[in-house]
Amino acid sequence: MKRVRTVFKPEQLERLEQEFLKQQYMVGTERVDLAATLHLTETQVKVWFQNRRIKWRKQSMEQKAAKLSQFGVIQPASADSTDSKDHEEDPVDVEL
Repeated sequence: MKRVRTVFKPEQLERLEQEFLKQQYMVGTERVDLAATLHLTETQVKVWFQNRRIKWRKQSMEQKAAKLSQFGVIQPASADSTDSKDHEEDPVDVEL
């Protein structure tokens, strides 16, 4: 069964963002207390923080890329785009 997507109220989002600015990881009783204050489950708060950290990392990477391109610095290619021939491993003989 598919889970229903949580729609946060603007007040909840504002408070969650405030807490995220203070600390990117919310654990233990702090998370339980925040969830109770916002009338959310602990799991909803936990997942919101996980998703927000991912968003923050993506924004940070985009900002770094923009700064580097502003100064004409060429970024290295990602690991996914490297040629597999350059990274072949030597065969290993295994006795059974």
